[in-house]
Amino acid sequence: MSQQAIINFKTNAKLKAEAKEILDEMGLNFSIAFNAYLRRLIVEKRIEFAIEEKPNARLRKAIKDADEEYKSGKLKFYTNHEDCEKALLS
Repeated sequence: MSQQAIINFKTNAKLKAEAKEILDEMGLNFSIAFNAYLRRLIVEKRIEFAIEEKPNARLRKAIKDADEEYKSGKLKFYTNHEDCEKALLS
């Protein structure tokens, strides 16, 4: 039988509760989930995070402004980098 080790770490109480609810629905517990994660970490030798793309208010405004500029016809287009560079340096 392999020797057991205990890992303790701190996390947000709400995060823990939400994770526990999901694990319960899956019929798993934290020990099973973390062991599966550690095994994957060892095999792949990397940590992968999938983060949902939700632009913040500043980015949403920039996208909206760019879209309005495009629709208004004020946006300039260049067919080569020389023309673009010339416009930027003038």
